Amino acid sequence: MAHELRRRNVSSAIEKRILTALIVSTQFNYEVDHLINFDYFTNSFIRTVAKWCVDFFDTYEQAPFDHIQDIFEGRKPELKEEDVDLIKTLLEDISKKYELNSGLNIEYSVAQALKFFKLRQLQITSSNIDILLSKNDIDAAEEQINNYTKIAKITSGWVNPFDIENAEGVFKATGGMFKFPGALGNFLGQFDRGWLVGIAAGFKRGKSFAMQELAVAAIQQHLKVAFFSLEMYKDSSNERLYKRLLGADSEEGGIAIYPCFDCKKNQDGSCKKEERTNRTILFVNGAKPKFTTKLKYTPCTYCRNSLNENEKWEYQVAWWKEAIDRPAFNKTNVTAHLEAMAKVYRDNYRFKSYPRFSANTSDIMRDLDILERAEGFVPDVIVVDYADILKSESIGGSTDVANLDDTWKSLSRLAGERRALVITASQITRAGIDKKQIKTADMALWIGKTSHVDVFYTLNQTPAEKEDGIMRIGLIAHRYADFNENANCLILQKLSHGQACLDSEIMR
Repeated sequence: MAHELRRRNVSSAIEKRILTALIVSTQFNYEVDHLINFDYFTNSFIRTVAKWCVDFFDTYEQAPFDHIQDIFEGRKPELKEEDVDLIKTLLEDISKKYELNSGLNIEYSVAQALKFFKLRQLQITSSNIDILLSKNDIDAAEEQINNYTKIAKITSGWVNPFDIENAEGVFKATGGMFKFPGALGNFLGQFDRGWLVGIAAGFKRGKSFAMQELAVAAIQQHLKVAFFSLEMYKDSSNERLYKRLLGADSEEGGIAIYPCFDCKKNQDGSCKKEERTNRTILFVNGAKPKFTTKLKYTPCTYCRNSLNENEKWEYQVAWWKEAIDRPAFNKTNVTAHLEAMAKVYRDNYRFKSYPRFSANTSDIMRDLDILERAEGFVPDVIVVDYADILKSESIGGSTDVANLDDTWKSLSRLAGERRALVITASQITRAGIDKKQIKTADMALWIGKTSHVDVFYTLNQTPAEKEDGIMRIGLIAHRYADFNENANCLILQKLSHGQACLDSEIMR
């Protein structure tokens, strides 16, 4: 029996999200094309557009995003009058929020669609069996069970590694969903969906800045980000974000002193290359002088930027400062920058704050569900600032260590269930604060949190480095790659301007 004999009411929110994915994503179509039964859709206008999408994909093997408006215009005479306005509004909303094959968390969308298909098949099967049994049609009722078994088998989640299609999937993998730009990206590697990434640092070492930088980098790679803060409220967080985007702090604007890369051989005068930017030696009596714009010295990164690998290896990382003219930090400049970003990166960021120790992972998951239902916003990246000040997952937990263990386990589960990259941070011990390089043993409260993360990286900084605008990034855990706890990637910062990573260089 192909059609449901009695239909039950189902929320249209998931149906709209499935339809959006059918319109936007070719990958989503590949994943669900063989499973779609149009009887699953309870809304007639969604069912109609879903048929258009499937027909288009079956013909051209791509999502119909660029053509859906033309299809709508061509089919409009066939539609019910009440469906025309509903479809028009839906398509306009999708065109504003998405681009072809961009803007959707596909893994999560597929998982939600399969869950919905199973639910609807169960509802249809149950309804039909009740009606058929009331008519004493046992054979037809059994056939309903057989039909459900087919869909249950396909959507069960079991994988056969010896299926050639699964092997093809491995070699089609793109190597991750997100990566920092530059040397820092090469040092930390790709981050992927379902991962929990931790950032370890001492008090006031820039954990929130690091998480904000990760959020901005994700947005610039056209990923959706949900940022939860237990440290800052809306206005403070927005101000810091605007400074990061504009690269400014002063209401008047003007000259600001920024850190920049240089070469040790340039500073001590040992470089004899003609391409060297100056012939001045920076050191005075074996030490760097205090920076002043009157000093006649120019940093040199010729070898660092060279396309010749031999010259690149001659570069010896060092840093100095430079004077840069920055715009005024005011409403006019910020508004203009936000409008320009909105055109390129669309509607890809949401922020929510809680008081310290007032929310746990369950609260975060609830608010993500509300965000999805209310706005259709499904994040690719979820930032939680930060794990150690989340409320306990259980009432009256046995110990601080047990509560912390539950928190990190819950964040790891959140990453898997939402098919998202989850990023959070943790404090180190007081003993670790004075160390030049953070190690695994320096984790505060409980070292076992490192077992729940996929990547744990550290923010290392001496007082002198902080004054120079220098931070060293290290690794104390990586589930999928070799790492050296003593290795560092040096980054340049101007935190007063919101700049947590101006540039980066792996230290040798």
